[in-house]
Amino acid sequence: MFFSVAWLRLIALSLFTLPFVYSHEDVLFTSSVSYCAPPENLLVEQFDVAYFPSNNSLVFNVSAASVQANVNVSAHLFLNVYGTHPVNITLNICEFFNGGLCPLPLYVFNGSETLTLPSSIKVSSELPRIAYKIPDLEAFAQLTLTEVGTGQLKACIQSTLSNGWSTHQPGVSWGIGGLAFIALFSAAWQSFLPDSIAPFRLLDLLGLYQTIASSGFFDLNYPVIYRAFTLNFSWAMGLFSQSPTSSLQSSITNMRHLTGGDLAGSTAGGSVALVNRKLSPYSGAYAVVGAQALPLIDLPVSIRAGLTSRGGPIPAVREVQTVTAQSSNVLDAGVPIYANTIGIATANTFMTAFFSALILLAIALALLIIIYGVIALSSRNRSHWIKTRFPVVARSWLLRIALICFFPLATFTLYQWTLKDSWLSTLISVITFLAIFSIVGCAAASVLLFGRRSSPWLLAEDLPTHEPLYGQYRILRYYFFVFPLLVHFVRSVLIAAAKNNGTVQIVTVVCIELFLLLSHIALTPGKTRRSDILCVFISVIRLVTAGLLVAFIVPVALPPIPRVVIGIIVVVLFSIAVVVMFFNILWNLGLRRLWFHQRFTILRSRGSGSQGSLEKMTEKDVERGNSSVTSRPSNPTPTLGGPRVDPAMNAPDALSQVTPTTTDADEPSSAHSTNTTISYGVQVASPWRSSLLQPPPSGTISDPSPVDVVSPPSPPSHLSHKHPTTVEARAL
Repeated sequence: MFFSVAWLRLIALSLFTLPFVYSHEDVLFTSSVSYCAPPENLLVEQFDVAYFPSNNSLVFNVSAASVQANVNVSAHLFLNVYGTHPVNITLNICEFFNGGLCPLPLYVFNGSETLTLPSSIKVSSELPRIAYKIPDLEAFAQLTLTEVGTGQLKACIQSTLSNGWSTHQPGVSWGIGGLAFIALFSAAWQSFLPDSIAPFRLLDLLGLYQTIASSGFFDLNYPVIYRAFTLNFSWAMGLFSQSPTSSLQSSITNMRHLTGGDLAGSTAGGSVALVNRKLSPYSGAYAVVGAQALPLIDLPVSIRAGLTSRGGPIPAVREVQTVTAQSSNVLDAGVPIYANTIGIATANTFMTAFFSALILLAIALALLIIIYGVIALSSRNRSHWIKTRFPVVARSWLLRIALICFFPLATFTLYQWTLKDSWLSTLISVITFLAIFSIVGCAAASVLLFGRRSSPWLLAEDLPTHEPLYGQYRILRYYFFVFPLLVHFVRSVLIAAAKNNGTVQIVTVVCIELFLLLSHIALTPGKTRRSDILCVFISVIRLVTAGLLVAFIVPVALPPIPRVVIGIIVVVLFSIAVVVMFFNILWNLGLRRLWFHQRFTILRSRGSGSQGSLEKMTEKDVERGNSSVTSRPSNPTPTLGGPRVDPAMNAPDALSQVTPTTTDADEPSSAHSTNTTISYGVQVASPWRSSLLQPPPSGTISDPSPVDVVSPPSPPSHLSHKHPTTVEARAL
């Protein structure tokens, strides 16, 4: 078993480390493109540009078209990196391609090329080296074309930039998913063991995952690095990353449109281009400020080969959308940005979580049926305790699944009601809400009423199927499960009802997290001190991270760089919590037995070695005549050592012989009862009775007088019974 635990730890660590082992080259490239004004002169279908600082080269793959003739324009290029403006220049279009772009020709430009920029353009000197390393870079470039002479805006294009690093990694999602599977395995096989804590650690782990994921649902101006981090845990809320054109999302969108839904689906081009311009990575609207002229750039004439005549077809604008302050397709903070980033439309979130819950329930039922069939076949001719206990375990696991699905379904059910979209989706959400609240609510009410009317000490016997609620708490704190359920429900209400007020959301979350922490500290509901310490630690992490999220409130208007630093701190805190839960799960999986086994083995070996050395030392000292050895002898008899005892204490007593009892014995006198002790029908003199603190002087014990020999007394009544003192008990 211990060998398997070591392999399990190795596999778990591999899940965390292997996905991140790869090389990465410094690069900046466009991650999204959108119009910042309705297009008039320039239509863009594809705009992929990458810059490599190692050789100062530019790689582009552009598909665009100019549709107006005789238009002379000037270009203004603006670069925003974390609120700073390292590039803010005006480009003289007429100097490009030896004047070939002035006026703009009616051309379709469709091509890709690698250009080595001249030495006069030093983009790398304008950007710090950290821009190529920091995950989820918050930077965008804006290109505006204005007509020379009139100043009329002809085109405006915004493109976000990325360096390839991100905290949202498939390897991270698989790693934390692997940890969840380890916790599930540990909880499953320990469900049949009494007083096992592993099934409850599964709920704690998934509850932590859901807390991290739902922390990205509020109406806050999150830094991109933190929003991307929370996406790794989206599957814990039933939202699995997928393509907007996947069969599931297409089916849900078609169902909504056929049943009165008119909200748009998720765009295949990504959600970054549709993010509200007041939020990261744009961080507010941009106003053109003073520009400076760009030196003459002589690009190779061969680049003109990328220009084709107007005779070709004009590309249709499918992926590039127009995003302005008046646009209806803007994604606001909270669930819209979160869900669309992983390819799920805002109106599809509930149905996606609903189908995920159905799939989880179907898998659980299938596994329970298979396990019961195996147990029944293996014990057909005899009764087995696992077969007897299996119905209770199965029903408790169904309740455990309901608890796992409670927070996601409650959140997206309430959020679905605020959308007022498809009537079928709304009907399914109402049925789901009633079902999940009936299961969890009835179970919680049964435990509370039973503990109040009967006795909480009988919960394990009369309500064993409800153990997922009260099992991890002390008997006198059986009701503590109400507090986490209440916190989750309030969190769900805030995400849905206050979706446009981030201040109310985050302040209330801080209050309920503080309430939960104080409850853990004041009530100490855990069965062990370790359990209380773990719960308090997780509650502290949740409270501190909720407090740090206050910096992301939109009215606070914190600059981008401090917001990113705070976001990194929150990421680190949540990561520490996940690592702590990882080791706790390994501890409950078998590491505890391995630890105590090795510890007891070491202590046993040390004990045997020290005992053997003491025996050898005693033998040598006895041979040498050394009487100063006071170690414990191997055979604790009075002749092998220890303090000297009065020989009279070891002398045999003449009256210690058992005398036959008589039936006509008189009641013992009070004098006898105070100076003698009873030993199976015979009273023997107690030399310690006269003085409890000093032993009798040597040689003073003489033969007792015949008056001391009495018949055994009759059993004393309960009125005359007297408990012996400590010294008397030791003398007896």
